Amino acid sequence: MLSFLPAPLLLIINLLLISINTLIFSLPIFIIAILRPLLPFAAAQRVCESGNNLIYHIWTDINCLIMHLTNRLELHIEGLEQVNIARSCIIVSNHISWTDIVMIGRIFGHRIPITKFFMKHSLIYIPVIGLVCFGLGMPFLRRYSRQQLLKNPKLKGKDIASTKKACRRLVHEPSSLVNFAEGTRFTPAKRDAVKSPYRHLMPPKATSLAIALGQIGTQVECLINLTLAYPENPHKPFIALLKGRMTKVYAHIEVIDKEALAPHCGDYLNDKQFKHDFTLWLRDLWQQKDELLSREVYHDAPQSLASPQHEAKATIPTDKKEP
Repeated sequence: MLSFLPAPLLLIINLLLISINTLIFSLPIFIIAILRPLLPFAAAQRVCESGNNLIYHIWTDINCLIMHLTNRLELHIEGLEQVNIARSCIIVSNHISWTDIVMIGRIFGHRIPITKFFMKHSLIYIPVIGLVCFGLGMPFLRRYSRQQLLKNPKLKGKDIASTKKACRRLVHEPSSLVNFAEGTRFTPAKRDAVKSPYRHLMPPKATSLAIALGQIGTQVECLINLTLAYPENPHKPFIALLKGRMTKVYAHIEVIDKEALAPHCGDYLNDKQFKHDFTLWLRDLWQQKDELLSREVYHDAPQSLASPQHEAKATIPTDKKEP
């Protein structure tokens, strides 16, 4: 509707509208989050949780409406008819941009419980946004460098403990835990730097997803395998979205039910055979994603088995540095 306006003007309009929307809904979310642990009855705490979830859905709905008002969005979604989930689930997705977070809300809407993302602990200090995420119970994780771990070995395993705690909470409070398995946003430069065996993806890191499945994989309703792409805005899709220049969004959804998921729920940290099998399964999942993107979105020419990317497949480094 407003996409005819100049991009700099739309950038200002979008930032202003999203900021106002966030300010309006952040206050009740934060107040409810403070009051909730003070209430003596579990039923009252559940009412608070439901209230915050409702506010979050309204907030995301309005953000999506703003994006539609300022962009000529054309969504191509495959597999959405499979999704109607009341209990907790896990979503594993490739990661391109902050736009992914907006689009996950737009794609699934109210078909899944409230989405929760593993977030860097430093993000809690972002004004307003940090408070909202804290109020909604998003898990904040600290990442430690190899140097920090060498200086203080006690830090090792802290993120694993935080991940396990966040996962256990999902069992009691229906949520959709989003896992960006690549651990970073995709860019061609990053892909080339790590010698990724994929054309359109970074190599997946298995640890956080494996721990989540090991903790609650048998108790969630399903795992949703989501593949995202922005065919006409591949380089800076979030800026394109704010400037009203986002056009096409591609999403492919595969639902993996509990029975099919069961073999991939195990002790990743202590069972070497399971770790090996899980890593192969995740890499195969990523290979299928990459082939899907090449075939359906980017229409790449087929790769020969002798191509450098195929040769690199056997030498993907394991994520030893992950917590």
